[in-house]
Amino acid sequence: MTQSIYEFALPLPITQATRQTAQEFANQQPNPQKAEQVRLNTLAVLVVEDYLQLMEIPTRLTASDSWNRVLRLGADVADLQVTGLGQLECRPVLPNQTLCSVPPETWSDRIGYVVVELDEASSSAQLLGFVPKAATEELPLNQLRSPEELLDHLAELRHPQPSFVANLSQWMQGAIDESWQTLEALLNPAQLSPAIAFRGRLGAQAPAKRIDLNGVAAVLAVDARPIADESTDICLQLHPPIDGFLPVGTRFSVLNEVGEVELETTATGTEDFLEWQVGCISGDRFSVQITLNEVYITQDFVI
Repeated sequence: MTQSIYEFALPLPITQATRQTAQEFANQQPNPQKAEQVRLNTLAVLVVEDYLQLMEIPTRLTASDSWNRVLRLGADVADLQVTGLGQLECRPVLPNQTLCSVPPETWSDRIGYVVVELDEASSSAQLLGFVPKAATEELPLNQLRSPEELLDHLAELRHPQPSFVANLSQWMQGAIDESWQTLEALLNPAQLSPAIAFRGRLGAQAPAKRIDLNGVAAVLAVDARPIADESTDICLQLHPPIDGFLPVGTRFSVLNEVGEVELETTATGTEDFLEWQVGCISGDRFSVQITLNEVYITQDFVI
């Protein structure tokens, strides 16, 4: 392990209660190898949970996959459900390790990966750091960000920077914000076929933006058209960025100007896209919110 990791590592205790719970879960396993895996995972989860509680960050331990007896048996999971945010993976390492194992079953649906060094001989642990994403089975410890950055990461997830307000009246005059591209630029050719993508009214040149929900990408597209009574007819679509479907449980919501949900639908895993059509008048404000696994992105609009 590099010296720099020790410089920002955070020492934490391994309590007797933590040891007892970890051993209890280990005793439920069918063989010694699985028992040791579960025991170390549980120690790491509980050390991180104690730390987050100390930092007054609410968690839902019993809602975590690592607290589900069947999931513990069938997968190598060490997640901790952080209230309102999602699953934080807590991976254990032993002293003098330079790599951390990150099983493929944990590469999605995670808001980050925390690495905890366990020194049971001294009943102590060190929170070495974290990474926001993982896609390989071995994570070099010298790539970790500091524990302080973990708190910043969680704070940003809970209170994301406000999006720039998209002015649809300006859009209808041709002044579209440069952060928006076109559906044609963001979707692949198969998705652009009329039979799939455009059962609604949006065409290939509709303004669109790629969004990222903790590693799960999607594309938000918008079309605004004036109608006879001086109001505006708006079509909103949410597409997966590649062949396939939106993840099950993806929520596509329209909120009014005070943040109340006016319209909401949830992907069941069979939709090519989700769509809402709304009517507004000049000066109206509303927001679109896309939510997956308690992580959400909001885009604000004004007419």
